[in-house]
Amino acid sequence: METWLLLIVMALVTYRGTKLVVEDTFPPVLWLRDRLAGGWRALTLAELERYAAASPSAQAVMRDAWSYDPDDELGQRHVRRARWSPYWLAELLSCPWCASGWVAAGVTAGTWAVVGLPVPLLVWGAVWAAGALLAAQEWA
Repeated sequence: METWLLLIVMALVTYRGTKLVVEDTFPPVLWLRDRLAGGWRALTLAELERYAAASPSAQAVMRDAWSYDPDDELGQRHVRRARWSPYWLAELLSCPWCASGWVAAGVTAGTWAVVGLPVPLLVWGAVWAAGALLAAQEWA
């Protein structure tokens, strides 16, 4: 495979991996991110449906447990991170720029081990930059 094409594919894999770590609502990843990072996040579709189907008293319990305001147009809830989770890990998992660096390091190391790379440290920096720029976009 041509090196330029490999770099593009690596950057796209870094982008997708970063979105998975930072923002996707795939249940196992969301559960882990909630425990490790916490903070405010948008309600998932399943949470919105569960809230809409609940009785008024159950909705009140959900609002209290979720710190959720149904009148909030963003539909966000607050999740507490685990006590043992350090602050720096929460920052790492919620920042697309930070997380993409570690995802890019894994992608670069894996690619280097399997197919080999010329100047892996420079490749890591380039893949990190491209993946982070893509992941940080509103439309992405």
